[in-house]
Amino acid sequence: MAESFVLHDELVCLQEGRVQIENEIPIARLTPSDVNDKLDDLIEILKGDSSQILNIEVFDGLRSFIRHFDILSLETCHKLVDILLSVFCDQTKSVEADLEENAQHNFEQDKTSLQSYAFCWHWLMTVAETRWKSIKREVDKVATLAGKPKARTAKAKKESGNAWDWPSQRVAALKAAISLLQLDLGRIIIASSDISTIINMVTKSAAFLLEDAEIVKDDEMKDDITEILCICMKNYEAGAAYGIEARVLGEFLREEHLADFVAEFMYRLATRFEDTRLTENVLRKSQGQEFSDKDLKPAKSFARFLVRASELLPKEVLKQMVHLQVHLDSDSYTIRMGMIEVIGNLIHMLLASDNSESAGKSLEAYYEIFQDRLRDVSSYVRVKVLQVLMKLTERHPDTGLTDIPIATRPALINLVAGRLQDKASNVRKNAIKLLARFIETSPFMAIAQDEGKLSLRHFEEKKRNLEEIIKMKFPTEELPGVAEIDESEKNEHTMDVDEPESQQKPRPVEAGASEQELRNLRGLLKYYKDGIKFIRQIEAVVPTMCELLASNAKGEVIEAMNFLVVAHKFQMECAAIGIRKMVHKIWDKDTGETERLSVRDHLMRCYIAVYFESDNAQVIADNLINLTHTMTLAELTSFEQLLSTLVAADVVTQSVLDVLWGVFGSKKHHPRRRRGAIMILGMIGKARKEAIADNLEMLLRVGFGEYAKKDLLLARYACVALQQLGTVKRQKGSLAYSYSRLPANHPIFMRLSELIVDPTAKSLDWFGFAEQAINAIYLLSEHPDLTCASMIKTITSRIFGVSRPDDAAVDQLTAQLSQTLQINNETMQGTPVDSHEQSLEICDPLELSKLCFVLGHVAVKQIVHLEAVEAEWKRRKHAEEAAKTPRRAGSQDELDQVTGTAEDEFAEAIAHIREQELLFGDNSLLTAYGPLLSYICLNNRTFDHPMLQIMSVLALCKFMCVSADFCDAHLQLLFTILEKSQDPVIRSNTIIALGDMTVSFNSLIDQNISYLYNRLNDADLTVKKNTLMVLTFLILNGMVKVKGQISEMAKCLEDEDQRISDLTKLFFTELSTKDNAVYNNLPDIISNLSHPETGVNEESFKNIMKFLLDFIKKDKQTENIVDKLCMRFCNADTTRQWRDIAFCLSLLSFASEKSVRKFFEHLPHYQDKLHEPTVYKLLQDLLSKAKKTAKADLKSSIEEFEGKLQELHDKCVENDQAASKATQEHLRRAGKVKRESGIHGATEKSRRLNTSARSGSAPDADEADVADLIAAPATPGVTQRAVGRSSTLSARKQTSYANRPTRNQPPDSSDDDEALETAVEDEDDEDDIIPAQQTQVPRRHQTAAISEESEGDQSDSDSGHGDRHTLKGAKHAFRVNTSAKSDENDEDTADGAESSEEDDAFETILPRRRRQSGVMRASVATPKRVIKTTVQTKTRPRAARTRRTTDEDELLA
Repeated sequence: MAESFVLHDELVCLQEGRVQIENEIPIARLTPSDVNDKLDDLIEILKGDSSQILNIEVFDGLRSFIRHFDILSLETCHKLVDILLSVFCDQTKSVEADLEENAQHNFEQDKTSLQSYAFCWHWLMTVAETRWKSIKREVDKVATLAGKPKARTAKAKKESGNAWDWPSQRVAALKAAISLLQLDLGRIIIASSDISTIINMVTKSAAFLLEDAEIVKDDEMKDDITEILCICMKNYEAGAAYGIEARVLGEFLREEHLADFVAEFMYRLATRFEDTRLTENVLRKSQGQEFSDKDLKPAKSFARFLVRASELLPKEVLKQMVHLQVHLDSDSYTIRMGMIEVIGNLIHMLLASDNSESAGKSLEAYYEIFQDRLRDVSSYVRVKVLQVLMKLTERHPDTGLTDIPIATRPALINLVAGRLQDKASNVRKNAIKLLARFIETSPFMAIAQDEGKLSLRHFEEKKRNLEEIIKMKFPTEELPGVAEIDESEKNEHTMDVDEPESQQKPRPVEAGASEQELRNLRGLLKYYKDGIKFIRQIEAVVPTMCELLASNAKGEVIEAMNFLVVAHKFQMECAAIGIRKMVHKIWDKDTGETERLSVRDHLMRCYIAVYFESDNAQVIADNLINLTHTMTLAELTSFEQLLSTLVAADVVTQSVLDVLWGVFGSKKHHPRRRRGAIMILGMIGKARKEAIADNLEMLLRVGFGEYAKKDLLLARYACVALQQLGTVKRQKGSLAYSYSRLPANHPIFMRLSELIVDPTAKSLDWFGFAEQAINAIYLLSEHPDLTCASMIKTITSRIFGVSRPDDAAVDQLTAQLSQTLQINNETMQGTPVDSHEQSLEICDPLELSKLCFVLGHVAVKQIVHLEAVEAEWKRRKHAEEAAKTPRRAGSQDELDQVTGTAEDEFAEAIAHIREQELLFGDNSLLTAYGPLLSYICLNNRTFDHPMLQIMSVLALCKFMCVSADFCDAHLQLLFTILEKSQDPVIRSNTIIALGDMTVSFNSLIDQNISYLYNRLNDADLTVKKNTLMVLTFLILNGMVKVKGQISEMAKCLEDEDQRISDLTKLFFTELSTKDNAVYNNLPDIISNLSHPETGVNEESFKNIMKFLLDFIKKDKQTENIVDKLCMRFCNADTTRQWRDIAFCLSLLSFASEKSVRKFFEHLPHYQDKLHEPTVYKLLQDLLSKAKKTAKADLKSSIEEFEGKLQELHDKCVENDQAASKATQEHLRRAGKVKRESGIHGATEKSRRLNTSARSGSAPDADEADVADLIAAPATPGVTQRAVGRSSTLSARKQTSYANRPTRNQPPDSSDDDEALETAVEDEDDEDDIIPAQQTQVPRRHQTAAISEESEGDQSDSDSGHGDRHTLKGAKHAFRVNTSAKSDENDEDTADGAESSEEDDAFETILPRRRRQSGVMRASVATPKRVIKTTVQTKTRPRAARTRRTTDEDELLA
């Protein structure tokens, strides 16, 4: 066998699948029992003597079983593997014994037997692993079909392998290979090629096993394979090492699951075997590897390998960084991410602790790389840089220092702060985390006296104290450089080196002071100065953090909260703003899959950490009270909800409540603290009513006692707290819960009434108190109307001097008011009687304002009270019905369906009281005051006190919300106030009230909704914001139909105020969720926004349409919009409108083929607009975008259409240029004729004007222009040219305005006046005549028609006959040119020559049939215009020409 078996040849045959077995056993044709018998015989032979493998029959029999391994039973497979591994190990031990005994006579036999066993081992490893994988796939497939969980699937795998335990046999096989490789094969096998063959065979089997990711997870298997590779690398020649190196680069590093394995293999090779050749070679040769974005798997594997290698072998990686740094510019972002992490590991493990100069330079270079990569194009790379920096900010446990140099921190903080504006949410989130980590690891907490505070106030105070100490001990004038501490210590020590020794002066130092003390003081001063810079850097990012609290990404919001909590923990003053801002997140409705994802829960944890983590109840109470001093009204509303939630979660203890009540009732505390305490108690009472009910006596004594008269704000907040007793949270869909009301004569209501009617209350805080007091009365009193009626009568009697009625009869009071104020129909229509007007003027406006406020608020609360009465009645009715038997209840339901329910009758009665009784009933107190309010609002000049006007208008609005009839009667008055009032408060209140009226009386307001839209253009931002919010509410809730006026809201998208812009974006985002709401109104929005008069500028139009068209998602909508926009090209008059339409088209997706076909079909509508460069560019971009997503056939159609569009574009440009040249040529010829007949024309025109003047009629605008021209001072050269120009009138077409009315002539009269335009130009500029910009026609000329005079028409037609054929095909192009190029040529064209040259130039090329009709328009591009006269003096430059229009000339005449 020794002669016939060659290992290399056998391996080649095995690889090619043509292994020849002479004595092959036909296993496929044998029965299972026969197969077992054959195997037993084979085992019998090999067990007795492992060297029997040299027997060709035994060897062929063993190979036969391996070849047919797939068809063997599992038991047979297990038995075969066992016997092969067993005899293989026996033979290895036998060879080892021969080597020890140096039995060279057995070496040849040992060589052949080892090669034979190694070959069978290699072949068996391949077929066994392959079959085991197939078994696993079958098991997984069955488990998947059965729908079993993964745990049961794994169990099934284990059960299926009980007959054959390959995993354990696989471990034994690897150990057998290790035993083989540990032999000194060089003594047995002389040829190095044979040894290399064995090594490659073993490593190939190991590589085959590594293809399974599960094997790498098995620590024992991984260790054995690593051991095999290490032995091959260390004990054998370079050829084996080269083979493993090639396998690592070509195979291992392209599999992601092998990246960590390769690094760990290199680590073991370097540490245990002290061989770093493989590591160095692989890292050096990887320099030439290139990765693209498409090579995701190889790039990820290589990057992971580099990261793991830098963790295990940082020194070796640092040595090879010169070769690896090319990967920092790799096209694959994964490789760049890996390199960033590698650098971070090198800094953390080596460079940060190395104080050498080379390490410092490397450290500086690597941090510069970080700064550069913070601007990487890939957001993943930017995130990785932030994460690495976060790791480097961790303090070392032994030194307490971080890996980031102090000098590098400011630049890094600035760059990280800039990443807060990053477009990627993940980048922003990690930037927030890093900034918080910078605070936590700040180097400015080293001094124990600072107690870890980073307070800017504290640091500035310390800095001032140090400066004073240094100035006192070491005078600044004697010590240059002390004031400037920002220099490095080295510069400070050597700042006097340049001076000669003779000129250096000794520093005067006080007794006891030393140079060391000076250095210490300087160091401290520098410490505090750097600390101030750091704190200000953090303060600069707090506004951005507050903005990120409104982000839609939960991760950002949570990290922003954490940042603010960390800043507050270190007592940074800037954190207080953010802590207050984030309270609004309590309204978020998200819950999240876990608690970590819930913003509301995280907000509660943050506030608990900031304000409630203390064992001292006094500290917690002070924290809560201080919050009320700094929060705004909106923040207090959100904080109330948050605090109620915390109370419900038992976070607020009883001890805190006791402290708060103690502060509220104590005389020692400042009034501001008492107000804060009752505010917090009111918030707590919302969730825990007994907290208020148990201390009602103290609330009445302090809140409504002597303190209240001096401090109305305290009384106001006491009323708010009192209201919590009557507040009941109602569940949606359920009836209101009942609660016990207090009698009307309760001391609380009596005390509130006394405070409201108190005449000594002159503070404006009275209005806020009165509002909450009336709310409390209506919420808690059994008969609030009686209490409030008494207050109104008392205030009225005091103001107007009317005796207060003793009984409840309202008729007497109404008669007295009417007699005193003379408020009747006659007064309302005319002027009040002088005596009574005088009596009104002497009224105290503040007292009258109070009366108006009480009246308005009582009217609104009376409606609420009626609704509460109705709800209570329904609750009782429902309780009675629930007590009935089911049979009686069923019969009652049937009866109600026929005759109607009692609830319906009661609701109608309540509605009747509201509409007819409250403001118009004979027994209603408010009836007498409706005319009073309207009278005050009408006579705003008499009642000109600002507060009185505000309160009277507010009360009138509230009255109008009560009754539809009252609203209808005073609606026009309210609209007048809205339009004319100069007070923004009045306009804001009116807008809000109109929103409420729209909800209640939709039919009245809907037809006047334009008044609301007009306020979107209000000069006051508050009015504009309130208008936007009101319209948003009305539209989104279906109270107002969305019409074309919505374009006014679209304009707010580009408002200068960011809040208004954000609110508008939110509105349209919500509107887009309605059924096609944005889509249906797009045509009107586009029309209004692009209108020359009512539209917006072009840049704003683009921004608005970018936002709105982003809501168009459906293909059908896109198709319809394409159809409508293309049709608009026909009616678009200006190039600006062409550009707007083309821009809107370019924003559409064109995802469907039908939309592209629609665009093709409408080519005739825009083919004549292609000479406009912007339009053509936008259409090209449109086609390019459509081509990216189009299919093959559509893509070819688009390319064909692009060619056609290019041809049409070239033709349009050619026609436009031809029209422009022809126009200039015609005007040049016309100018020569004018100069020849100028004198005659001017004389004739002067005669006509003189005749008109003698007849007494006013000259026409045209004639006045010419008269002014003739009467102008005779400047040399100017008069001659003017007369020359006028003489051409006889050669031009004579036109007249038919049926044009004048001042002295009826509209039906006609006069054949010549349409003249006279312009003066320099003789040198005759070749530069270009049609000037067209002007708008005055209203009085819009109905005028132009008739031709046959002679003038014929002469003009003959003169232009030669140009007609040239310009006939470019008629439209000329029309466009005259309007589009007027602005460009304004400096080279006399502005007065705006009509005649253009009209003459084009009228000569009109078709003959148009001229024969007898009627011709004066202009082609625009309607008829006012004919102007421009006089230009020769002494002035062209750009400064003097102009006189028709109106100026009429004044001169």
